[in-house]
Amino acid sequence: MADLHSTFTEFDGTIRLPSQKKDTLRGSRNSIRKDIKKYFDEKRDKHTVSFKGQGSYMMNTTIKPISSEYDLDDGVYIFGKEEDRPNVQTAHNWIFNAVKNRTSSESLDKNTCVRVIYKSDYHVDLPIYYKTDNSNDEYALDDEIPELAHLSKGWIQSDPYAFKKWFDEQAKSRSQLKRIVRYLKAWSDKKQNDNFSLRFPSGMVFTILASNYLVENERDDISLLETLKSIQSNIDNTRFNFASYECFRPTVDKNENLLDRYSADTTKSNFLNALDSFIKSGEQAIELQSKKDACAKWQKHLGNRFPCLSINEDKSNSSARVFSSPDQLSFDNKSA
Repeated sequence: MADLHSTFTEFDGTIRLPSQKKDTLRGSRNSIRKDIKKYFDEKRDKHTVSFKGQGSYMMNTTIKPISSEYDLDDGVYIFGKEEDRPNVQTAHNWIFNAVKNRTSSESLDKNTCVRVIYKSDYHVDLPIYYKTDNSNDEYALDDEIPELAHLSKGWIQSDPYAFKKWFDEQAKSRSQLKRIVRYLKAWSDKKQNDNFSLRFPSGMVFTILASNYLVENERDDISLLETLKSIQSNIDNTRFNFASYECFRPTVDKNENLLDRYSADTTKSNFLNALDSFIKSGEQAIELQSKKDACAKWQKHLGNRFPCLSINEDKSNSSARVFSSPDQLSFDNKSA
């Protein structure tokens, strides 16, 4: 059986956020924070502001995108009395005005955040929260649930920092988890880069699924395959009678099924078929004797960045095994 653990760890080194880029993102984030603090110091008498990092950057699961931009999320927390709470558009306006001159690109006011765009291939999203209990500890988990300024829904409870703390606990004793999350994100990125109309679940969904259904193994290739199979057996209700197409948040809102957003017939079938195809390729790869042949199986799903060229072996080890029922993707007819 072909052991590709070292190939997977090499792939992880290729796709994970480089330290130099991480420093660049951190520097831009800190500059934006200074702009916002200055704006509040000069223009807001009844409110103060602080920040909490959130998202994949803080959880160390960011991957290098194939063709899209890096995304950094930094929560902006406005503190004030309940009677001084602004409407959501006003809160967005404050942050937009504070950062609008930070770069030469025009900032965007989106439903859930203000976005600062950097031309060097990344952007910083600034979701805006309101709280009455001011905590100066950026790393503390407060009792009061923050409320997000959502332009279409109003003020809604949301606590992404609590999610970050939850994931930290999940990964504390399972060092393999973050690598598996990055592999799943790389798979999603590759599939959507191949077909821009294809809609896969979010990185948060893959993070939760990997955390809930991780199967640890000393080899990353086996761990990934068994984790994919565990995910499938729990969410693919088209193939398994006792599965439920569900992925609930572990934090607020715990009643929200995040897969509901991806439940349209075509979206759901494309995702579940792609998952099934990935699993079949992984099963074939594990059984092959040739590392190069096994690598090619994984590469079809993880992309050309998966380092098959670095594998050296005697051609006599190449497998001639023929699979009588190659798995198919329903949306593009590519073999596994």
